Amino acid sequence: MKKRNLLTLALTALLVCSGCGGAQDSLEDGVLTIGMECAYPPYNWTETSQSEDNVKITDGQGYAYGYDVIVAKELAEYLDVTLEIKAISWDGLIPALESNTIDAIVAGMTDTPKRRNSISFSNEYYHSQMVIITKDVEEYKSFDSIDDFAGLKFIAQLGTVQADLIDSLGDSTSESYAGIVAGTHTKTYPEAFMALESNACDAVICEAPEAEQFLASHPTGYLDTVLEGNDDFVVSISVGVRKNDSSLQTKINEFLAGISEEQRQQWMQEAIASAPGATE
Repeated sequence: MKKRNLLTLALTALLVCSGCGGAQDSLEDGVLTIGMECAYPPYNWTETSQSEDNVKITDGQGYAYGYDVIVAKELAEYLDVTLEIKAISWDGLIPALESNTIDAIVAGMTDTPKRRNSISFSNEYYHSQMVIITKDVEEYKSFDSIDDFAGLKFIAQLGTVQADLIDSLGDSTSESYAGIVAGTHTKTYPEAFMALESNACDAVICEAPEAEQFLASHPTGYLDTVLEGNDDFVVSISVGVRKNDSSLQTKINEFLAGISEEQRQQWMQEAIASAPGATE
């Protein structure tokens, strides 16, 4: 009798402890809380007025919209949960995920080995090329390689893969050194484009959707050069989840598997057309 009780207690303890530090379910409360900057068009931005498309920012002012919001809304519908969006600075997104402030990051974030040390990622939900945006200078029109831009000052948003690429391209000790000058990166991409407009830098490296959105709102005076022929110039965007949240990661991947490339491109074009400063 005593042996049976001891065995029962041991099995019970084992079952209880099996959940400690293991997989968890972020959707137990029926809410999916997503973190994004709400300042990264066309992926995400803040609007002052409510519409049938945007989402109220939790614990903040305004409403979030953009490609990431479209994806997040579709994901929440697929999971049959309520969507909440929190506006969090870029450098605060991963800490917010680790501290359980949010359930996932849908913010135009690239899956990198460094970030994977802290969190896990879904399969990609968008991919694009990197683009160089400069003033409309006649000399630049013939440039088709990063090496052609040697000596020019480049910037991007701080903490992005584009900023890391610029730092390596501008570092003579790096194998990818291209002779460009790494400038002081800005906190957001809108600030980076403002720096370009004011001649505080010569060029901005961004993703193709951001370049398209910027050029749509600035139809004259600027050039775009697509960087090709190097895997470093390809950007793959994924959803960030906690390392122990394999359940949510699996569900997100199942959702993404059902979204065609055509649908993803359509959503992006909708976002670009609706982004701040977009022209009819």
